[in-house]
Amino acid sequence: RRTLYPSSFGSITSSTIASNTLFNARSSPDAPSGAVSTMYRSSSSPLLMKLATLRSSSITKMRIWQNTTWRIFAAMQWPGIIGQHAVQEILQRCIAQQRIPQALLLVGNDGFGTMALAIEFARTVNCYSPVIDGHSVIACGSCQSCTQARTLQHPNISIVSALPTGKLDASDELRKEWVDALYGLAHDLALNGYSPTRMEGANEIRIVQIRELNRQLSFSMTQRGRRVAIIANADDMNVSTANAFLKTLEEPHADTTIIMTCSRRDRLLPTIISRCQVITVPALDESTLADALMQRGSHAPDEARIAASMAQGDYISAEAFLAEDVRQIRDSAVNLLRTSLRGKDFRPALTAAVHELIGQRDRQRCLAVTNALLLWLRDAYAIVQGGRRVHLLNADQQEPLERFASSFARADFDAAYRSLERAAADVDRFMPTQLVMLTTMMELRSVFLQARR
Repeated sequence: RRTLYPSSFGSITSSTIASNTLFNARSSPDAPSGAVSTMYRSSSSPLLMKLATLRSSSITKMRIWQNTTWRIFAAMQWPGIIGQHAVQEILQRCIAQQRIPQALLLVGNDGFGTMALAIEFARTVNCYSPVIDGHSVIACGSCQSCTQARTLQHPNISIVSALPTGKLDASDELRKEWVDALYGLAHDLALNGYSPTRMEGANEIRIVQIRELNRQLSFSMTQRGRRVAIIANADDMNVSTANAFLKTLEEPHADTTIIMTCSRRDRLLPTIISRCQVITVPALDESTLADALMQRGSHAPDEARIAASMAQGDYISAEAFLAEDVRQIRDSAVNLLRTSLRGKDFRPALTAAVHELIGQRDRQRCLAVTNALLLWLRDAYAIVQGGRRVHLLNADQQEPLERFASSFARADFDAAYRSLERAAADVDRFMPTQLVMLTTMMELRSVFLQARR
């Protein structure tokens, strides 16, 4: 109470209220807010009367605080969204208060829920009979608009995503196979907002896509509601596309919101960012992610927990790890580390192992290996610091971890962590995966062998 209301309780010391002499049962929180106990009224002490009035006022304040807190945390949850209660509250408040921005930028990985949030926002803002409770709002799910939005076959909702490398047709139009692939992507996202947002081989958003979007936005609306254009991975725009898109933002259309998602904010033009309301979508915490993996994917608790730790808060990555068997990925990563720590003739064996484990462009596998090594080394360091009684994420690796910790107890584990974190950042920047992994293994070799000298 002192923390909540320091101005009211600052003068009351712990010794003053150490007993129940002042606060008896008749002045309980269940009593009316203005009630004063019989003892207070019968007392002639001004101090007791002041304390009685102060307490009854504090009860009212506490009730208001409790009701307000309950309202905040009882905000309605959008279906299909994992966690992200704070972000949902911001987006729902915009809709409920009818203060919808013309441009939104959701910064975070797809696996954090950026695309799922964008889709649910589009569905809710177009619902004919939304369920509103204070500042919370969800789509009814049964009106004509919701029926159309459920499959993303809604005239007011459009999605733009990156295309593969290749020349356009002579008419400067999208190839039929690309259009079909985009429809397939939209279909997958309609079923699951945590589906991948890039088709195979896609690497950039084309200027022709922005021109087509502008053409669609220039038409009159055929259905009431609000048009929402979702630009998935807006950081995939090249310079010419970004400049064309900037003109779209500078000349906003009525009753239209453009939502961009991106994981690499630094790759967007500052002029684009300045015209958007920016919302950061944080990584999911491990417990929330593990629960989602068990509930949505029916995965075993141990596997879900390991995958959640490896995925660093990314649901899509966690599902990908589970599809490939997280323990197999971890064992392969540890064997790669052992290969890098061999004698002088380690290079051919290490190169062959990296080539076999990680393809030329297999970013997902490279990230899985770096994350697996990071978690395994953290367990080893925990043993170095705390002995055998520490709780290990890789509990089934107790003996190998103890041997490793005993052999490299003097190693600079922080340097190893930094090397693996740099590797993950390089992979996110689309650097060659095999080169990144070879460089990282050489750095780890230097860190650990130096401890033996």
